[in-house]
Amino acid sequence: MMMHFKRSIAVLAVLFAAGCSPFATPQAGRALYNQNCVACHGADARGGAQVPDLTTLARRQDGAYPQTLVLDKLDGYARGQTAYAGAEMPEFGHLLTGRLTRVQTERGLSRPLPEPIVALDAYLQSIQQ
Repeated sequence: MMMHFKRSIAVLAVLFAAGCSPFATPQAGRALYNQNCVACHGADARGGAQVPDLTTLARRQDGAYPQTLVLDKLDGYARGQTAYAGAEMPEFGHLLTGRLTRVQTERGLSRPLPEPIVALDAYLQSIQQ
């Protein structure tokens, strides 16, 4: 009984630590944004004729940041879907590697994602107007 309890506590500690990754911060996401997204969305993330303004994602969803939609775009679950004005998101396979961290989504679900994807999501949440 005591061994089962200790094992459960250890598992919970690992899960808690994974959700609090110091590498999946808005600051880390900004660096990744500057390396991977600026060419299309611009330094100010306001997009243009062929790409969306990333600072108004929440506004376009009645004030609720569309985290599941954003994560699906970033990690490729929405692959092949037109993202905006006939343009598709490029594939960022290199961002899909590395340590996984668990993300609690707005729907009350959690899913494991690579830290770079979680960091980009954190940055995008931080720039909403």
